[in-house]
This record gives sequence, structure tokens and C-alpha cells, in this order.
Amino acid sequence: MTRDLTTAAEDASQAGVVRPVMLVELDFPSGFVRVNSTDRTIALDPGGSPSQEEDFLGVGRLGGVSTVGESSELQASGVKLSLSGIPPAHIAAAFERAQGRPGRIWLGFLDQTYRLVVDPVLVFSGLIDDTTIDLGALAKVTLSVENRMIAWERPKVRRYTNEDQQQRFADDKFFEFVNPTVEKELLWGVGSTNQVPRSTSRGAATSPSATTSSGSAASRTSGGDGGEDGRAQTAERTAARERASQSWT
Repeated sequence: MTRDLTTAAEDASQAGVVRPVMLVELDFPSGFVRVNSTDRTIALDPGGSPSQEEDFLGVGRLGGVSTVGESSELQASGVKLSLSGIPPAHIAAAFERAQGRPGRIWLGFLDQTYRLVVDPVLVFSGLIDDTTIDLGALAKVTLSVENRMIAWERPKVRRYTNEDQQQRFADDKFFEFVNPTVEKELLWGVGSTNQVPRSTSRGAATSPSATTSSGSAASRTSGGDGGEDGRAQTAERTAARERASQSWT
């Protein structure tokens, strides 16, 4: 993640006395929870506009943030946030289903008057994962915020069925006839099985190619110069024509 550190924040980080502060914003279904690591309330606009500042309540040593780690490898990293000393009457928000909702963490610095130096650095942005609650006289809540890349490690189970499609697109009927066609036999590239073959006078099925072949064979046998019988018949016809011509003369 790119870090845009302002000149004022850089000077504050290199001063003789460094006063860092962590600011956390969590998006719960009932509303945003904004806290910081000091003992006082700090005004900050999460969007960067001073005209829309929000109050981040100070929790002091009651809150904790684990190490914000980074790696050059393509992998997801997470952060654990903890808040202790919570009266049981005020712990209802921890039981809300906040998994998958956004969470952000900023690192800022305070000046000598304990005012926030402008433009804290966004050091982590991710999604709320799971919540652990330790109940007692004073409850402790530990919440995990994971990098968005954690979604790559979770399988996305989808099926090519009408029921699965209706869950996301209720009016889409693309898979409506998937189930009836699962066991259906489809004939591809052939004619209909109900065709009745043509038959001859004897009732035997005959193909056009067979008829043509038999006719060609008969013509070769009965006519022309195809064999001895043909030549004999030709000679007889020639002799008959000669006798007929002689009878007319």
C-alpha cells in the first residue's frame, strides 16, 4: 500500500519526542465505531475533508492493535483489535453480524499541545472477519480484520442449476430446463428413428443406390456389346433387317 506522508507528519515522526496515535474505524450494522489509542477524543474526517470530521473516542490502554505486517509476497495479512474493560451492558454491538464489513486503521502523530497533526496515514484497510468475546465482570472483545485478499483463499461454490441461479437473479430462467435434460438422450447428426424405409413389390427394402446398380448391370447384360448374348442378338437383328430389305426389292 502506498504511504502518503505529509511534511508535517514526517517532521512529527522525527521529533525529539514522538507522540503516535492509532485511529480505528469499524463499520457495524448498527453504525460506525470510531476509537483512538489516546485518553481523549480526536476529530478526524475519514474521507480527508476537515468540514466533515467525526469524533474518535479515546480508549487509552483499554484498546490494543496488533502489529500491522506487510510482505512482498502475494498473500493476505490481518490485524487483531482488542478492547477490554467493557461493561456487559454495553457489549451488544459485539454480537452483531459484522463479518465482511469494512474496517480501517490510521497512524497519526500529536503535536506538543496534543492536537492531531494533519493527514494521518492509512496503514490498513480490510474486512471484519471474526469476533471473540470473553465475558466477565468486565468483558474483553477481540476482533480480526483481514486484508481483502483473504477472499482468494475462500472457495466460491456455485452450481449450474436453476435453484442456484434464482438465489442471485430471481427473474433469470436460463437454467430452467437443466434438470429435465440430465438423463435425456439426444440424437445429433442423424435422421428421425420413425422413418419407414421404401420397399419393392416383394416387400424387401431397397436403397436407391442398389436399384441404380442393378439397373446398370442389367443394361450391360441385355444390350450393347456387353457380352456374347448381346452380340448374337445384334447379329440376328441385322440379318432380319437385310431379309426385310430384300423382300421389298
